[in-house]
Amino acid sequence: MKILTVGFILLLLIAPSFGFGKPVPKTPQMIDNFESGKISDWWTFGSVSLQLVSGKNSRYALQITGNSSDWYVGGIGFYIGKDAGKFSRLEMDVTNNNKDNGAMKLELYDDDNGNWQIEQDPKKGYAPIYDDRFSCELKIDWQGAKHVSIPLSEFVDNNPEAGDNIWNPQQKEGSGGLLQMQLIFSSAVKTGKLDITIDNIELKEPGK
Repeated sequence: MKILTVGFILLLLIAPSFGFGKPVPKTPQMIDNFESGKISDWWTFGSVSLQLVSGKNSRYALQITGNSSDWYVGGIGFYIGKDAGKFSRLEMDVTNNNKDNGAMKLELYDDDNGNWQIEQDPKKGYAPIYDDRFSCELKIDWQGAKHVSIPLSEFVDNNPEAGDNIWNPQQKEGSGGLLQMQLIFSSAVKTGKLDITIDNIELKEPGK
Protein backbone atom coordinates (compact mmCIF):
# COMPACT_ATOMS: atom_id res chain seq x y z
CA MET A 1 0.00 0.00 0.00
CA LYS A 2 2.82 2.41 0.81
CA ILE A 3 4.47 1.68 -2.55
CA LEU A 4 1.21 2.45 -4.39
CA THR A 5 0.75 5.67 -2.42
CA VAL A 6 4.28 6.86 -3.18
CA GLY A 7 3.83 6.00 -6.83
CA PHE A 8 0.58 7.98 -7.02
CA ILE A 9 2.21 11.03 -5.41
CA LEU A 10 5.11 10.86 -7.88
CA LEU A 11 2.63 10.72 -10.77
CA LEU A 12 0.92 13.86 -9.50
CA LEU A 13 4.27 15.62 -9.26
CA ILE A 14 5.46 14.79 -12.75
CA ALA A 15 2.10 15.13 -14.52
CA PRO A 16 2.30 18.94 -14.84
CA SER A 17 5.59 18.53 -16.68
CA PHE A 18 3.78 16.66 -19.42
CA GLY A 19 0.78 18.99 -19.46
CA PHE A 20 -1.73 16.37 -18.23
CA GLY A 21 -5.08 17.99 -17.69
CA LYS A 22 -3.99 21.32 -19.18
CA PRO A 23 -5.26 22.77 -22.45
CA VAL A 24 -2.63 23.15 -25.13
CA PRO A 25 -1.97 26.89 -25.55
CA LYS A 26 -2.94 28.38 -28.89
CA THR A 27 -0.10 30.36 -30.38
CA PRO A 28 -0.65 32.78 -33.27
CA GLN A 29 1.83 32.70 -36.15
CA MET A 30 3.10 36.22 -36.72
CA ILE A 31 3.89 36.88 -40.36
CA ASP A 32 5.22 40.40 -39.76
CA ASN A 33 4.64 43.16 -37.22
CA PHE A 34 7.50 45.30 -38.63
CA GLU A 35 9.02 45.79 -35.17
CA SER A 36 12.38 44.65 -36.56
CA GLY A 37 12.51 47.89 -38.52
CA LYS A 38 13.23 45.83 -41.63
CA ILE A 39 11.10 45.75 -44.78
CA SER A 40 13.64 44.43 -47.29
CA ASP A 41 12.04 40.96 -47.11
CA TRP A 42 8.94 42.39 -48.81
CA TRP A 43 8.93 42.64 -52.59
CA THR A 44 6.86 45.14 -54.56
CA PHE A 45 5.37 45.28 -58.04
CA GLY A 46 3.44 47.89 -59.98
CA SER A 47 3.36 51.47 -58.72
CA VAL A 48 3.97 50.78 -55.03
CA SER A 49 6.36 52.29 -52.50
CA LEU A 50 6.95 51.19 -48.91
CA GLN A 51 8.07 52.98 -45.78
CA LEU A 52 7.96 52.38 -42.05
CA VAL A 53 5.84 54.76 -39.96
CA SER A 54 4.76 54.86 -36.32
CA GLY A 55 2.03 52.35 -35.60
CA LYS A 56 -1.11 53.09 -33.63
CA ASN A 57 -0.01 50.90 -30.73
CA SER A 58 3.43 49.87 -31.91
CA ARG A 59 6.80 51.23 -32.83
CA TYR A 60 6.47 50.53 -36.54
CA ALA A 61 3.82 49.85 -39.17
CA LEU A 62 4.09 49.59 -42.96
CA GLN A 63 2.75 52.43 -45.08
CA ILE A 64 2.01 51.54 -48.71
CA THR A 65 1.57 54.28 -51.30
CA GLY A 66 1.24 54.40 -55.07
CA ASN A 67 -0.69 55.69 -58.06
CA SER A 68 -3.48 53.88 -59.87
CA SER A 69 -3.75 53.40 -63.61
CA ASP A 70 -7.05 51.95 -64.80
CA TRP A 71 -7.85 51.28 -61.12
CA TYR A 72 -4.79 49.01 -60.68
CA VAL A 73 -2.01 50.15 -58.33
CA GLY A 74 0.26 47.15 -57.66
CA GLY A 75 1.15 45.01 -54.70
CA ILE A 76 3.57 43.56 -52.19
CA GLY A 77 4.65 40.04 -51.31
CA PHE A 78 6.34 38.13 -48.49
CA TYR A 79 7.89 34.65 -48.25
CA ILE A 80 6.48 32.75 -45.25
CA GLY A 81 7.54 29.07 -45.43
CA LYS A 82 5.56 27.94 -42.34
CA ASP A 83 3.22 25.10 -41.38
CA ALA A 84 -0.19 26.79 -41.33
CA GLY A 85 -2.37 23.71 -41.06
CA LYS A 86 -3.81 24.51 -37.62
CA PHE A 87 -4.81 28.10 -38.37
CA SER A 88 -8.27 29.28 -39.37
CA ARG A 89 -7.97 33.07 -39.72
CA LEU A 90 -5.71 35.73 -41.16
CA GLU A 91 -5.69 38.97 -39.18
CA MET A 92 -4.10 42.39 -39.52
CA ASP A 93 -4.54 46.03 -38.61
CA VAL A 94 -5.43 48.17 -41.63
CA THR A 95 -5.56 51.97 -41.67
CA ASN A 96 -7.22 53.68 -44.62
CA ASN A 97 -5.47 57.01 -45.17
CA ASN A 98 -7.14 57.98 -48.45
CA LYS A 99 -10.76 58.00 -49.66
CA ASP A 100 -9.55 56.81 -53.10
CA ASN A 101 -8.40 53.44 -51.74
CA GLY A 102 -10.58 50.75 -53.24
CA ALA A 103 -9.78 47.14 -52.38
CA MET A 104 -7.02 44.80 -51.26
CA LYS A 105 -6.79 41.35 -52.81
CA LEU A 106 -5.09 38.84 -50.53
CA GLU A 107 -3.33 35.81 -52.03
CA LEU A 108 -1.95 32.77 -50.18
CA TYR A 109 0.23 30.15 -51.89
CA ASP A 110 0.68 26.60 -50.62
CA ASP A 111 3.43 24.23 -51.73
CA ASP A 112 2.16 21.28 -53.81
CA ASN A 113 5.32 20.05 -55.51
CA GLY A 114 7.45 19.97 -52.38
CA ASN A 115 10.34 22.23 -53.38
CA TRP A 116 9.64 25.16 -51.02
CA GLN A 117 9.33 27.70 -53.83
CA ILE A 118 6.73 29.09 -56.20
CA GLU A 119 7.51 28.74 -59.90
CA GLN A 120 5.58 31.32 -61.90
CA ASP A 121 4.69 31.81 -65.56
CA PRO A 122 5.40 35.40 -66.65
CA LYS A 123 3.28 34.83 -69.77
CA LYS A 124 0.20 34.17 -67.60
CA GLY A 125 0.41 37.05 -65.16
CA TYR A 126 2.99 35.21 -63.04
CA ALA A 127 0.47 32.51 -62.12
CA PRO A 128 1.94 29.55 -60.18
CA ILE A 129 2.87 26.64 -62.43
CA TYR A 130 2.77 23.80 -59.88
CA ASP A 131 1.22 25.21 -56.70
CA ASP A 132 -2.12 26.51 -55.46
CA ARG A 133 -3.02 30.17 -55.12
CA PHE A 134 -5.98 31.01 -52.89
CA SER A 135 -7.39 34.52 -52.77
CA CYS A 136 -10.09 36.76 -51.36
CA GLU A 137 -10.88 40.45 -51.70
CA LEU A 138 -11.25 42.97 -48.90
CA LYS A 139 -13.05 46.23 -49.69
CA ILE A 140 -11.39 49.23 -48.06
CA ASP A 141 -14.65 51.06 -47.37
CA TRP A 142 -13.88 52.64 -43.98
CA GLN A 143 -11.81 55.59 -42.83
CA GLY A 144 -9.07 55.34 -40.22
CA ALA A 145 -7.89 52.22 -38.42
CA LYS A 146 -9.61 48.83 -38.32
CA HIS A 147 -8.66 45.34 -37.12
CA VAL A 148 -9.46 42.89 -39.89
CA SER A 149 -10.10 39.17 -39.31
CA ILE A 150 -10.65 37.00 -42.40
CA PRO A 151 -11.57 33.29 -42.11
CA LEU A 152 -9.28 31.22 -44.29
CA SER A 153 -12.41 29.43 -45.50
CA GLU A 154 -13.23 32.58 -47.49
CA PHE A 155 -10.14 32.13 -49.66
CA VAL A 156 -10.88 30.37 -52.95
CA ASP A 157 -8.56 28.70 -55.44
CA ASN A 158 -8.15 31.05 -58.41
CA ASN A 159 -5.49 29.01 -60.19
CA PRO A 160 -7.26 25.70 -60.95
CA GLU A 161 -4.83 24.74 -63.72
CA ALA A 162 -2.03 24.19 -61.20
CA GLY A 163 -1.53 22.36 -57.91
CA ASP A 164 -4.01 19.96 -56.35
CA ASN A 165 -6.69 22.64 -55.79
CA ILE A 166 -6.84 21.79 -52.08
CA TRP A 167 -5.98 24.13 -49.21
CA ASN A 168 -3.24 22.06 -47.53
CA PRO A 169 -0.63 24.40 -46.01
CA GLN A 170 0.88 21.73 -43.74
CA GLN A 171 4.57 20.98 -43.77
CA LYS A 172 4.45 17.26 -44.39
CA GLU A 173 5.66 14.83 -47.05
CA GLY A 174 8.25 17.38 -48.12
CA SER A 175 5.84 20.27 -48.56
CA GLY A 176 6.93 23.73 -47.46
CA GLY A 177 3.39 24.48 -46.27
CA LEU A 178 2.25 28.07 -46.64
CA LEU A 179 4.99 29.53 -48.81
CA GLN A 180 4.03 33.12 -49.49
CA MET A 181 1.39 35.81 -49.44
CA GLN A 182 0.72 38.77 -51.70
CA LEU A 183 -1.44 41.86 -51.19
CA ILE A 184 -2.66 43.54 -54.39
CA PHE A 185 -4.23 46.99 -54.31
CA SER A 186 -6.77 48.72 -56.52
CA SER A 187 -8.21 52.22 -56.41
CA ALA A 188 -11.81 53.34 -56.09
CA VAL A 189 -11.17 55.71 -59.01
CA LYS A 190 -9.59 55.08 -62.38
CA THR A 191 -6.69 57.41 -61.69
CA GLY A 192 -5.93 58.10 -58.04
CA LYS A 193 -3.55 57.57 -55.17
CA LEU A 194 -3.10 54.66 -52.79
CA ASP A 195 -2.27 55.40 -49.16
CA ILE A 196 -2.78 52.58 -46.69
CA THR A 197 -1.00 51.35 -43.56
CA ILE A 198 -0.89 47.73 -42.35
CA ASP A 199 0.45 46.15 -39.18
CA ASN A 200 0.44 42.93 -37.12
CA ILE A 201 -0.20 40.44 -39.91
CA GLU A 202 -0.73 37.04 -38.31
CA LEU A 203 -2.46 33.69 -38.53
CA LYS A 204 -4.67 32.55 -35.66
CA GLU A 205 -6.26 29.30 -34.53
CA PRO A 206 -10.00 28.77 -34.03
CA GLY A 207 -11.27 30.50 -30.91
CA LYS A 208 -8.08 32.49 -30.36
